[in-house]
Amino acid sequence: MQKLLLYLIVFQTLLSYSQNKRIEISGTLSDSAGKVADAHIINTTSKQGTFSDETGNFTIPVKLGDELKITSIQHKEESLIVANVIIKRKRLDLVLFVKDYLLEEVEVKKTYLSGRLGTDTKHIKKSNKQVLMENLGFNPFPKKIPQIDREIYTASTSAGPIPLDLIINTISGRLKSLKKKRELLENEKRMIAVENKYKPMIISQLKIDSTEVSRFLYFCHFDKDFKEVYAKSEFEMIEFLQKQVKLFKKTKEK
Repeated sequence: MQKLLLYLIVFQTLLSYSQNKRIEISGTLSDSAGKVADAHIINTTSKQGTFSDETGNFTIPVKLGDELKITSIQHKEESLIVANVIIKRKRLDLVLFVKDYLLEEVEVKKTYLSGRLGTDTKHIKKSNKQVLMENLGFNPFPKKIPQIDREIYTASTSAGPIPLDLIINTISGRLKSLKKKRELLENEKRMIAVENKYKPMIISQLKIDSTEVSRFLYFCHFDKDFKEVYAKSEFEMIEFLQKQVKLFKKTKEK
């Protein structure tokens, strides 16, 4: 009986160890146009990450229950929990969806303008809806709240006097997860703005190949100082990028 109990304890220990040990899986990212290069695959549980290569392939260590997030500038973010089937196959193939960029509908009317702003604004008539909203004391052109902010608001408010949703979502970690998602989205916007402004300098002065610029900025935007430097001067941003390029090239050499 004692031997059987000992065997059960040893077996349980080995089983627990094997479940907690991370294994390396491989995978491929693609979209409707073909393979996806330079996408960022992040294991948010272990805080490890990697990039897909030119053929869309990647490898990353995972264990059962880990959360993976896949981000790319031109694609919608994907997230998933590592399931048994992924562990058994040691493989993960994903199809990413390209982001939709919809332009607001604009009504074009024949208006005679002189080119003088002060004069022309007096001749542009307000719509009935705009006049009504202004008379009621409302802003006729309210700024649309981003989806992630709406999700955070929903997760932290309740109809009753006791904020049950806030309590539940705080305990479950959903509120923290949403706030982290908002920070990632805001960082991605900053990264795109930096690429639009500094890409020529990154190529010519920092000697980063044009095909590597997006990957380099992905590397930069995860630095803890990125947000703070973004809000500062152009000189400080250039200094920051010069420091980061050394780290980036060292990482590539490994």
